[in-house]
Amino acid sequence: MKITKKLIVYTAAQVLFCTVAPLVFIFIQYGDTGGGLQYKLPLGIILFVVIVIIIAKNTFLKPRLAKLTAQIAQHYGDLKVESDEGRIANLESELRRERTAETVLNAILPIMLLAALLLACKAMEGAVLQLSGAIGFTLASYVIGTIFGVLAAREVHGKHGGKK
Repeated sequence: MKITKKLIVYTAAQVLFCTVAPLVFIFIQYGDTGGGLQYKLPLGIILFVVIVIIIAKNTFLKPRLAKLTAQIAQHYGDLKVESDEGRIANLESELRRERTAETVLNAILPIMLLAALLLACKAMEGAVLQLSGAIGFTLASYVIGTIFGVLAAREVHGKHGGKK
């Protein structure tokens, strides 16, 4: 697979929106631990939600992701040795579809966790209005980062493939 300028930009944007922006926002918002202590959620609720989501991911998504990863690896191997332009175009199309599905499936767990935290914050809005905004910002940022991850996953070009 060729590393293109668009792939680098999309990957950098994904890292920015999925990691850097939420961490900077939360650090600025809750850097003072004395003020942030009043916004803690009950540990039991958070652990329960996390466990339910992890069990669901392991039950439903993990087998699909394993098959998808194996297909992607096989198609990358085929793409490296293929010389037929039509077959290269088909492999690139398959890789785009598979990498898009892989990116979306990998993003489901963090999006579900952030959405669950947002719902918990909304339920206790009086005490955690500020935390609700931080989780909402983090969720929106992560969704935007996932969109850039999908765009990066769709940047598939064979070594000997045609230029676009």
